[in-house]
Amino acid sequence: MYYRWKLGAAALTLAAAMLLGGAFESAALQQLETHSQAPSQVPADVPVQAQSETASPPGITSGDTDLAAQLDHQIEQWIRALSAQDEFKSWQSARWTRHPLGAGMHGWLVLIEKNGTEVGYLIVSAAENGELKLTEYGAGENPLFSMRTLYRSMVQLELIDSAIDMTARHPSSSLPERIYYSPLHAVWKVANGDGWMYIDAKTGEPLPLTEQSFTSLTPYGAETAIGQTTGFSSRSIRLQTFDPFDNTHWLTEPPLQLQSVQPLLGALADGYPPVTFTANLYGRTVLAPFAVTGFQESASGSAYIRLEQEGGRYVPFDALIAYGMFHQRPGADAT
Repeated sequence: MYYRWKLGAAALTLAAAMLLGGAFESAALQQLETHSQAPSQVPADVPVQAQSETASPPGITSGDTDLAAQLDHQIEQWIRALSAQDEFKSWQSARWTRHPLGAGMHGWLVLIEKNGTEVGYLIVSAAENGELKLTEYGAGENPLFSMRTLYRSMVQLELIDSAIDMTARHPSSSLPERIYYSPLHAVWKVANGDGWMYIDAKTGEPLPLTEQSFTSLTPYGAETAIGQTTGFSSRSIRLQTFDPFDNTHWLTEPPLQLQSVQPLLGALADGYPPVTFTANLYGRTVLAPFAVTGFQESASGSAYIRLEQEGGRYVPFDALIAYGMFHQRPGADAT
């Protein structure tokens, strides 16, 4: 699913979906992750193999190996817990790598790969009290901040030539940067001539943004997200995906009046008509609709809503309600 942009406060402009080319990720692009090393060897019965970094994670000094080990251990715990579920079974016996998000983001991207194919991702954040939080997660071959998606998009946009060395086109001072303010504000920042282009971190679609688009944003706190000692409950549901543009009731109908997540979970669990989540982002520059295709609860009661966007994304309810609204197709009342 691709964004349709809203340009200005009064006019809605729907942009055609960009068809990404079939180019493969080049070896030069892989060199962007220069901090990665070969994974350590672990017994075959261990379901997850970690790929370490030569550089310490943000907020962790080179001598603070205990904190780095704690981060890696927690990542493995979350991956193991999720891989026991049907949607994430492909994570079993998978490898993972972690990469710092942009400066000041206080978080990490974890990409999960199996047999040379990306199969999912995690976003891990550090709360104000230092606790590690699972900000979002998802399965599928198009994870958030996929280098393969970025490469195809940059070739399609003629920012690079597939036959040209990526590092020659982009010196180290202007390599693509991951920017993650919240699950709904995740983009690549890519050099484009004397300026910058911003590319959606999930779909690879260029967005009509400037540096000023981010001035009012602050990183999402993830206080209600799953923490280090919290597991997943058995309460979850998967629903059939749909295209929000097949029925655009969300453009004209009022949103659901939700004071808490429970009415929404009840509507989804009871098989009510489809629910669409919409968000006006970056100063109402981007209107993004998502099909709501399920939810999952943590053992502590935190709710992650499943959005469909080139695969499933599980995002905390409080992150969504802070930036957007839920619309249910007419004919049902979840309030």
